[in-house]
Amino acid sequence: MARLKFEMFVDEWSSKNRGVSSTFTDGNGVESTSWWSSPPDSISHVDIGYLKGRYGNVKTKRHEVFIKSRFREEMQRLVENKEIHI
Repeated sequence: MARLKFEMFVDEWSSKNRGVSSTFTDGNGVESTSWWSSPPDSISHVDIGYLKGRYGNVKTKRHEVFIKSRFREEMQRLVENKEIHI
């Protein structure tokens, strides 16, 4: 079984369109990507239904908790590295 993975990045398209892309990989290795036009610094208030809408492979509470935690970490990293400004 693969490990869960969540990463955020600013590629050329995201930079041009002033946003951030993110990818979630589930325990089966299935990957889905979402683009955030104006990413918040936290998504702790959203429910699993919202995350399922962004990432089609979100299925469990474990996925929800993992993504919320990693989202905070990734946003902090992007801000600290000056890749984005919030």
